[in-house]
Amino acid sequence: MTGLDQIVAGLEAAQVSIVASVPDTWIGRLMAGVRRSPRLRAVDVAREEEAVAVACGANLAGGRGAVLIQNAGLLNCGGILAGLVELYHLPCFFIVSLRGDHRDPVYYHAPKGRVTEETLRAWRLPHARADRQGDLAAQVRQGVEFCVESRGPFVLLISGEDLA
Repeated sequence: MTGLDQIVAGLEAAQVSIVASVPDTWIGRLMAGVRRSPRLRAVDVAREEEAVAVACGANLAGGRGAVLIQNAGLLNCGGILAGLVELYHLPCFFIVSLRGDHRDPVYYHAPKGRVTEETLRAWRLPHARADRQGDLAAQVRQGVEFCVESRGPFVLLISGEDLA
């Protein structure tokens, strides 16, 4: 099973119902897998903040939502994370493509790759890098469950390699 398939299986196993996204190259591949799932509803949005609102709305309506975005988009979400997710204690699970780290062959992503994890630490957001050697489905499921139990956010950082 590919990493992409494992991530989709993890979303399904965690009973996620809506996946909102502004896809980049890697997330676009993942969203194609989400669209093939009969159990997940893919929602395309224009801005990352809208994806957060869709996921939070799903949680408020009794479902489970997830956000799939690039790290550049996550860096734009500080206001909605503080003003919606944190303030109202809403579960919000993120899968974020970590563009610009050592696994990314595209040089112009490097500046955002250098600041992503430092920003997550500064914002005190629970996060982890996906471990391709482990069970990706379980990592996704655990991340969603963490959000539900803590009534807050969790960010799972992935690379293009994690989808292979």
